Amino acid sequence: MNKIVNILGILLLLFTTSAKAQEYLQIVSLEAEKGANAVFSSAGTADSKKGVETNAIKSLIYTLFFQGVEGVNDGKPLVSKPNEAYTNTFFNNQARYTPYIVSTEEAVKTTKVGGHFQGTTRITLRLRQLINDVRKNTHYEETVAETPNPRHPKPTIIVVPYKKTGESFQAILENDSDSRIAISAVQKGLEACDIKTIDLQGRIDAMHRRGQYEENAGAAESNDKQLLMSSGADVYVTVDLMKDYTAEDARVALVMKAYETASGTIWASEDGWTNRFRTTNTEALCSYAIKDHLPAFLEQIIKNFSLPARIVLQISISENSAGSLQDACCSNGERIVDFIQNWLDRNAHDGDYHIQGIMDESAIFDYVMIPKQDKEGYKMTSSKFAKALNDQLKAQDVSGTIRIDGNTILLMLDL
Repeated sequence: MNKIVNILGILLLLFTTSAKAQEYLQIVSLEAEKGANAVFSSAGTADSKKGVETNAIKSLIYTLFFQGVEGVNDGKPLVSKPNEAYTNTFFNNQARYTPYIVSTEEAVKTTKVGGHFQGTTRITLRLRQLINDVRKNTHYEETVAETPNPRHPKPTIIVVPYKKTGESFQAILENDSDSRIAISAVQKGLEACDIKTIDLQGRIDAMHRRGQYEENAGAAESNDKQLLMSSGADVYVTVDLMKDYTAEDARVALVMKAYETASGTIWASEDGWTNRFRTTNTEALCSYAIKDHLPAFLEQIIKNFSLPARIVLQISISENSAGSLQDACCSNGERIVDFIQNWLDRNAHDGDYHIQGIMDESAIFDYVMIPKQDKEGYKMTSSKFAKALNDQLKAQDVSGTIRIDGNTILLMLDL
């Protein structure tokens, strides 16, 4: 411990060559993220022990604003355009940082080095709220507008209530007003982030009009599964609302989980309580939860949506086929199974696929990594990938039909 203190003392002396450097040491590191909050360690120096903690907080704010901290905002400073009338209030007697400090504790014991006291404070900060405040007050939108963003594929999302076995989406929407409010809050939050959403009630009404929604409790699971698979959504998000009300105040938590619609693979999960507010208005409390937790949740979805997807490709021949799959050839004389493998070499992501086996009546590729994007820059899907393969086979006078089952492509050929 003495060695650590001595090293810290040397570092602090190196950073205290001017009055400003003495106040803002910029020895800051991100320790952990906890939802909308983050934990930092920050060194501070002052003429008295009491002032070390205050200057450690100011050092943290100064570094976040003007130097950047690894793990926050890609390591870039939060302040993109100077606004001294705003930023100065964090360092003068107005102490604008105060509402963003959740807690502090001594991380490295304060000691006297030379004529100053020095130490390290562990600070829990309402980071997401601070970032939002900085962006509103430092012309962040203008800076973003000046820098063209690369085009990223965005998922289409349908938001549904969390349900237990035997329950149906329709029954929950009809009987649970809190669930309706929670779903609406998440949907509005996604739309505010420029994400296309599909309205659940609208899909249920459409299925009723087409006679595809069975009116009995035993059909609840099949109804809702069919609804999701035919919705056109890349992702479905389940929402469960939890409430904690007292006589004085209230808080809520939105438990959100995102699944890839085609495969049912979970892509993201997020939950966490809001602060306590002196209101029991569910809509208002849900909006607070969205502000705190939706950004990180959506970031997980976008990240997974942008990754190459893994699918299974199963090829079989119809009952009326005259020959075997292993012997059948394309119009150019190439064996069909060779043609398909050569096509996958060129069109699978990095040529990455694995063939489980080829038999007379079928061939199974137990995984194929499909590209992240199609030629137009939109998200590649299993149906698009299957159509591209089938089109190439048709060009070789090989006819077939496609069926998509989750993340499995079933291609039946007529030989």
